[in-house]
Amino acid sequence: MPFEATHLKLLLINAGAATLAHASYDLADFSYGSVQVTGTFVASVQLQVSNDNVVWANFGAAIIAVGFTELNFYARYIRANLTWTGGTSITVTLVAKR
Repeated sequence: MPFEATHLKLLLINAGAATLAHASYDLADFSYGSVQVTGTFVASVQLQVSNDNVVWANFGAAIIAVGFTELNFYARYIRANLTWTGGTSITVTLVAKR
């Protein structure tokens, strides 16, 4: 099966540099994956999940450094809430698998 049929790749934050809750994405039919954070920044990224795309709950600890994290998620939607302090930019990529 090709990668596209079994995986979902999303840019939760694409070269972000401002404090805000970014767009949400539908994770229906996906249950685990990974998040990779890159860039030069002083910031925190709080992943948030929701089942109705209205009420949000924090998911795990805030991410404050470049790195890679594996995830198991059972909510319908996910988004990244960025609190920006400084630096150049931050990119957060999610790859989800069925």
